[in-house]
Amino acid sequence: MAEGDYNTGYAPDKLRKMIAEGKTARDIATEFRISPYRLREYLVMLQELDQKVYIIQGLFDYSETEKPEFRKEGIVFHQELLEKIDFQPGDAFEMRVSGNRIVLEIIKRD
Repeated sequence: MAEGDYNTGYAPDKLRKMIAEGKTARDIATEFRISPYRLREYLVMLQELDQKVYIIQGLFDYSETEKPEFRKEGIVFHQELLEKIDFQPGDAFEMRVSGNRIVLEIIKRD
């Protein structure tokens, strides 16, 4: 096994203070100039040192840029598809299920 400290930027006191201040994973990683993966390593080392569990907000959010977009109800169609079937943005329609088909009928046009 390799010997030595290869995490030269690891500063347990600074990390502990930032966690206590409620800093997010992004804030801490930026301050330390490390990746989220390296921050996870630092966190494990700190938890082992203190024999305590620490929570860093956002540390295990794997994709901050591609969060899913949820809507309460309805179906979302691409504008190109709507134009092909003569629907326009703002049109209201009724949706019926007929066997294995979904039928849309315009009920209000802006």
